[in-house]
Amino acid sequence: MIKTNSFTTPPINPNHDACGIAALLNLDGKKVSGVKIKNMIALMKERENGLGGGFAAYGLFPKHKEQYCIQTILDDFEAKELVEEFLKDYTDILEEEKVIVRKDVIKEYPMTWRFFVDVTCKGDPDDIIKDIMMHINTSIRGAFCISGGKNMAVFKGCGWAADIAEFYQLDKIKAYMWSAHSRFPTNTPGWWGGAHPFSVLGHAVVHNGEITSYGTNAEYLKELGYECKLLTDTEVLAYIFDFLTRKSNYPPKIVHQIACMVLSPPYWKDIDRMPPKLKKWATAIRITHRKAMANGPFAIVITTDFPKPTMIGHSDRKKLRPLIAAVSEDESTFYLSSELSSIHLVDQTPNFWQPDPGKPVIASIGEPIIKGTKEPLEGLPIKIK
Repeated sequence: MIKTNSFTTPPINPNHDACGIAALLNLDGKKVSGVKIKNMIALMKERENGLGGGFAAYGLFPKHKEQYCIQTILDDFEAKELVEEFLKDYTDILEEEKVIVRKDVIKEYPMTWRFFVDVTCKGDPDDIIKDIMMHINTSIRGAFCISGGKNMAVFKGCGWAADIAEFYQLDKIKAYMWSAHSRFPTNTPGWWGGAHPFSVLGHAVVHNGEITSYGTNAEYLKELGYECKLLTDTEVLAYIFDFLTRKSNYPPKIVHQIACMVLSPPYWKDIDRMPPKLKKWATAIRITHRKAMANGPFAIVITTDFPKPTMIGHSDRKKLRPLIAAVSEDESTFYLSSELSSIHLVDQTPNFWQPDPGKPVIASIGEPIIKGTKEPLEGLPIKIK
């Protein structure tokens, strides 16, 4: 039985156009308000129809930067009490608070509540928080966990992206890394929990396109302890990324590139032409993680704090959805967007490019930008036993 709540919204505009994605990372760690990212995503309004918008933000809670922030959307106070009682079995709740919203922007909405917690039971704390998120989403009626990382949170819902930003008062929130999404549902209902970003622990994913391999991916994830219950295909991308980066024990220096190679691996004909060492890596990755490959047209932005603050842009192997990367002239800010116009709205930088199909562009604080114009892993000192 599918768990539901009362905040499913009927279509506002029957014209399904496209999704919009936008993101920025201040490589110097400087925090900026949500106005900049709001303006970037709002410019691409023709890419949405009012059925969903959302944002992920990093660096929000310096007072609680060592605690997990369990951010939930709730039907009512009864659901909140059920979540609170469940959390007490596994965590110490240091503080909790209602997320203050603007009631004049959106007429009907669930309650958003966050809990700052420390894990108190034995085991890997990240695994325990991941399991807590899964349990809330699958078993506590009227409650959904929309993010559970440290020093970050997701803000999303049904509505136009600009309205979601105003609803959550993102102009009053400052972060060093932001991502944004405006959507129409492809084959899924428009509802608050199904809006992007999709997040688990410190990862968040926004997606333009359609994951036609959702069924295969979801069954694979179930074997690994992840439950897909948010009724949107993008959910699998966040969980696959978490497993590959956090649980597969790949070297930290190349773990993001490996995760992206799993999601959209090179064609076999291209693998055959690779240098021997790279060919061994690509072959092993395709065989080992074949059920994690994402089929269908997609362009995604992944934001993560594991193992360090990083922003990734990635597309399918034919690049059936647009993705533009840019960096400011002073090299302090990295941008990703569906359209160059949204970047130039906030920064007239001439330093922009299109990453190649199926090749990730990766920006990490303290590291050179991987521009997505070479084969993944190319030039790195990798070893195959």
